[in-house]
Amino acid sequence: MSQLVILSLGHGNFRDGFPAVTLRLGERGATWTQFIGSLPPAPEIPRLYRNWQMLYNSLYTYGKRNGIEIAPTGITNISEGEFGDRSQELERQINAWLNSEGFQPLEKQLRTQLQPSDRVLAVIESDDDDVWRMPWHLWHLFREDYPYAEIALSSPEYPPPIPQEPKQAGEKVKVLGILGNGAGLDLSEDQQLLRRLPGVEATWLVEPQREELNDRLWQAGWDVLFFAGHSTSESNARGGRLYINQHSSGNSLTMDDLKEALSQAVRRGLRLAVFNSCDGLGLAGDLAAARIPLPPMVVMREPIPDLAARRFLRYFLEALSAGETFHLAVRQAREKLRGLEGRLPGASWLPAICQHPAVVPLSWPQMQGERVQLPTPIAVLPRFSKSAIALLLASLVSYPFLAPLAAVWVNELGLKNATLGQFSQAWRYFTGAALLDRNYPQPHYNLAMMCDRQLDDLDCAIQAYEQSMLRGFPAANAQYARLKIARDRDLTGALKAVEEGLGLLKSNASNSAELSANKVMKAALLKNRAWVRWEQKRLDEAERDLREAIALERDERDAPHAHCLLAQVLEAKGQSEEALEAWRNTLKSAESRFPEQDKCIGLANQRFHPHDRQP
Repeated sequence: MSQLVILSLGHGNFRDGFPAVTLRLGERGATWTQFIGSLPPAPEIPRLYRNWQMLYNSLYTYGKRNGIEIAPTGITNISEGEFGDRSQELERQINAWLNSEGFQPLEKQLRTQLQPSDRVLAVIESDDDDVWRMPWHLWHLFREDYPYAEIALSSPEYPPPIPQEPKQAGEKVKVLGILGNGAGLDLSEDQQLLRRLPGVEATWLVEPQREELNDRLWQAGWDVLFFAGHSTSESNARGGRLYINQHSSGNSLTMDDLKEALSQAVRRGLRLAVFNSCDGLGLAGDLAAARIPLPPMVVMREPIPDLAARRFLRYFLEALSAGETFHLAVRQAREKLRGLEGRLPGASWLPAICQHPAVVPLSWPQMQGERVQLPTPIAVLPRFSKSAIALLLASLVSYPFLAPLAAVWVNELGLKNATLGQFSQAWRYFTGAALLDRNYPQPHYNLAMMCDRQLDDLDCAIQAYEQSMLRGFPAANAQYARLKIARDRDLTGALKAVEEGLGLLKSNASNSAELSANKVMKAALLKNRAWVRWEQKRLDEAERDLREAIALERDERDAPHAHCLLAQVLEAKGQSEEALEAWRNTLKSAESRFPEQDKCIGLANQRFHPHDRQP
C-alpha cells in the first residue's frame, strides 16, 4: 500500500526542543489518524552537523566559478578518519534524539500502522533551518525497517495543491532542461541521459539569459523542470541562487526573481523539478516561503562533486523510467551513491526531497498517460467467489464494525491453510486479516509462527513478531526474544522484549481461560529471560526464573526447554545431584520429533549410562 506520514515539528528548535510534535498518518489523498508527542532539546545535533559540514568542505576545493573538484592532494588519512567518525557520531545522536521518551509513542504508532512492505512518503514539516539541514535519511526506522520509504521536507504553511489534469495515453513528457553556468563541469551527460528517456520531448536552454528563461517557464504544459550547473544557498537553507550563464552581469537568479514564472509553471502542469546542482536547499526553502505549491523536487543538500551529480542523475532516471515512483527512485539513487564514497565521502548524504505534502508524485509511466492500478486491501485476500467478495465488501461498507469480526474469520482460515501445508494461501489470509483490522495482533503472530516453524524464514518471522508485539501480544515478545538470542545473539534486544511482554501480562487476564494462557506466556518469557541470564553468567537469577517458569507450566510435558536449561545452570553452579534430576525431567518431557527438544534429549543422554537412563 502507499502510505503518507506527516510529522509536523511545530514551533520549536534544537536548542529548546519541540514540545508539540504532531504525527498524521493516512493513505494517498487522505490522512485518517493523528497523534501528539514531543522531542527534547538537542543542541549538539546542529553543532555536529556544522562540524560535519566543515570537514566535508575541507575534503574538496571550490572555485568561485570553477565548480567543485577533488583536491589534487586527495584525502588525507586524518581528514578521512575524522570525517567517518563525525558521520557516525551524527547518525548516533540523531537516532538517540528520535528514540527519546516523548517521541517513542509516535514511533510505536508508526510501527503499528505501517507494514514493512508499504510504500511510505514521510514528510517533515518545519520552518527551522537546522531541521531542513538535518540528514533525515539516517533515521533508522525508515532506513532499516521500511525499505520502500523515503523522507521529504516541507514548510508548515502551504497553499492548497494545484489540481493536475490527467495525461492522455501516449502523450509526450515535456521536459524543460536548463544547462546553466557549466564552468568546470561536464553537463553533456545530463543532456544525453534525459534524451534517452522513453516518450520525452525536451527543450534545452544552454546558458540562457534571464528573459529567455522567464518566457519559457510561462509557456504551458511543462511536466518536468531540470537544472544543471552551479547554484548556492545561504547557511540558513534560504537565499538560493541559480547561476544561469557566465556573463559578467545578469548571470544569476534568485527564487524571488522566478517566483511568478514558477508559480505559473505549476498551475499549468509542472509535476516534477530536479535541481542537480550544488547546495540547493535554499532554492526549495525560498519557494516554500513564497507559498508556491511545490511539486516534488530533488535538490542537493551541500556542494556536490560533478561525478556524484552525474551518477545520481543516471541512477535516478534509470529507476524512474523503469516505473519506480519518484520517491523510491530518489532513495535508490541515493543508496547507490554509497558506492562512490571511497572516492567521494558523503556523496549519499546529498540528495534531499522537498514538496507539498498533499501532492502525489507520478511515476514516469503515469506521466505518459498510463493508468496504474494501486493495490487495495481486498486484493491480497484469496480468491473467494464473486458473490462472497461482493457480500463482504457491502457488509464492511454498511457496517464497518464488522471488519474486526471479518478479520478473526480470515485469520482462522489462515490457520487452517497453514495446518494443511498450504502456506501461500495461508500467507494471503493472514495478510488480509491484518489489513481488515490494523490493531489485531494474531494474524501477524500466526504469520510469524509459520515463517519461523514451517518455512524457516527467520527474517520474515522477526518482522511479523515485531508487528504483533506492537499490538500488545505477549506471546510474540517471547518468540521474538528467543530468535534474538538464538540467531542474532542480541541479549539486550531479547531482554527488552521479555520485560515489555511481562509488563503486558499484568493487566491482560479477565477470565480463567485468559489467566491460563497468561501462565503459559509468562513461563515462555521467564525461560527466555533465564536464557539471557545464563549467557550473562548470572546463574542465580537464571535458576529463579527457570523454577518459576516450570511451576507455571500446566504439566511437565510442556517444560522440556526449562528443565534442559535448568540442568545446565545447576551443573555450572556445581549442584550435580539437582542437575541430574533436571536432566531426568528433560527426558520425561521432551519429544524427539521436535528438533530443539531432540537436542535437549541428546544432552541429557550424555549424562547417564544406559542402565541408569529413565524413561
